[in-house]
Amino acid sequence: MVNANVMALLAHGSINYEGVAGGTPQLTAEDVAGALGMGNLPREAYLLGLLKYAGDKTVLHELDRLVQEYVIRVGVREKWREPWPNDKKRSLMFFKQFARLMINEIVFENLCDVCKGTGIDKRSNKFRKCNCNDGKRPLTKMKQAEFCGIFEKCWRERWYARYEVCLKQVHKWHAQIIFHLSEYLEKNKKSL
Repeated sequence: MVNANVMALLAHGSINYEGVAGGTPQLTAEDVAGALGMGNLPREAYLLGLLKYAGDKTVLHELDRLVQEYVIRVGVREKWREPWPNDKKRSLMFFKQFARLMINEIVFENLCDVCKGTGIDKRSNKFRKCNCNDGKRPLTKMKQAEFCGIFEKCWRERWYARYEVCLKQVHKWHAQIIFHLSEYLEKNKKSL
């Protein structure tokens, strides 16, 4: 298993545990992209890794399309009804937002807006523990429904469970990325 020091090198501006906190990571975005390219990852996982760990936003359009296609394939297999059967354009936009919501959950890790992921609320003179869950605050179902452009009641009753099912696959791609990068970095730690 790769240690925390090696994984910390992936994030831009991460803490360098071997010296003074902060600074630039020892691995560049190009190193991460190269490591991702040397794996036998599915295209979706590769693009997700480029977006999250290399900061390459140019892949977002293709990743959106691939995740949206995955969601639609699951919908066809499970015989989901479109949210707006008489308005294909609106239904496609819903599925695009549905896919983007899953991507955002992985890439931005649902960091709390108040504490910025630290778990400490610094808004006043006194620091105190933030009300979030260790720096993470997932979107509420109401915010998810709003993001996808659908009524909250419909989201809760029908689409949230489907979202959770599809999100498992995106988490699987993310796990493949982590495994591949940790294996690659462990093998090549000496040359870095």
